[in-house]
Amino acid sequence: MNTKIREKLKIAIVTNNYTPYSGGVVSSINSFATEMQKNGHKVFIITLDFLGEYHKDPYYVIRIPSATRFMYKQNHMAVPMSPTKKLEKIITNLKPDIIHTQHPFFLGKSALKISNKLKIPIVFTYHTMYERYAHYLPMPQILTRPIIKKIATSFCKKVDGVIVPSRYIQTILQNKQVTTTIEKIPSGILPIFIKPKVDRLNPVRFKLLTVSRFAKEKNVSLLLDVFSKMHALNPSIFRFTLAGYGQEFENLKHYAYKRLRLGKELIHFIHNPPKMKIADLYSQSDLFIYSSTSDTQGLVMAEAMSCGCPVVAIDGPGQRDIIQNGENGFLVESDKQMVEKIIAVQKDKNLLKKLENGALQTGRTYCPENTTNKLLDFYKKIIEKKYRKTTT
Repeated sequence: MNTKIREKLKIAIVTNNYTPYSGGVVSSINSFATEMQKNGHKVFIITLDFLGEYHKDPYYVIRIPSATRFMYKQNHMAVPMSPTKKLEKIITNLKPDIIHTQHPFFLGKSALKISNKLKIPIVFTYHTMYERYAHYLPMPQILTRPIIKKIATSFCKKVDGVIVPSRYIQTILQNKQVTTTIEKIPSGILPIFIKPKVDRLNPVRFKLLTVSRFAKEKNVSLLLDVFSKMHALNPSIFRFTLAGYGQEFENLKHYAYKRLRLGKELIHFIHNPPKMKIADLYSQSDLFIYSSTSDTQGLVMAEAMSCGCPVVAIDGPGQRDIIQNGENGFLVESDKQMVEKIIAVQKDKNLLKKLENGALQTGRTYCPENTTNKLLDFYKKIIEKKYRKTTT
């Protein structure tokens, strides 16, 4: 490694999403930041000011002032004042060794301009299939989807390095002639989710769980359809808990209780539970079920597995890297196959035990120490490559 690279790095993480948001991106940021700080690196999180004076941030979170704040589809939105100018001032004062942006839009675009101007290396994490979130924009999706896809691909070609959580995204980018240095580094889980499985002796009910943001792209209604079919086959066995938050929360409750006519003793919704409660739910459940096909990783699956809870999931980009069929869960192609696999696991205690053990082993590979070391090695590789390029 070049002597110009400090042993302890100063990292500026730039993100459009942070608290009061929760979810995969925020969990990823916090997991990496906490572990890097624990090892003596200086990490600063630069984000938008969604709440004004109501934010209770630690010293290392820096908010860019917002000209306007509003709610859109139950999400906090903020329009920053002169974001590039404000961000440049922050970056200039911090003098980071590397900038790590979490998005290709808004602050991410500003971060790229500043990195070029100040000659600071910049990396980008390709968190999700951005075009599948086009419905959040007040414009026709037939117009916005190809534009979003083009912007994201172009952004990848301009940064110094791209982090992908799954092989699927890596293949897509390579097929689009993205020659930027790409590294597959899954996000780490928070330590709170590394806990033993609760031993439920002779359980009467078979407990199913999902943890999700309740939004259309997460496809949660499919899981309710799955449960309804299983309940019709055996009304005394299965129970289902749905934990999360989002604009579809009330709609999903209405779908479960009114449309499908499932009782509250069968389906239990928990709105935005704290992480400790979520960890308890993982360790107390028999199977985690998952239906999103837009996530590139689906960190909740790793969290569930680290608590000994196997996963049955609809096939999708994020699922393929973590689920090993018959070892820690199952990938399925349809709601019908999901019903069949869940019933098979419920009936076979030996299979369930095997899946639980496999899930524990898989989940522990997502411990923050392992994933953060990979990220730091990538940072140093990109810094060294940038230094060589600017000195030749």
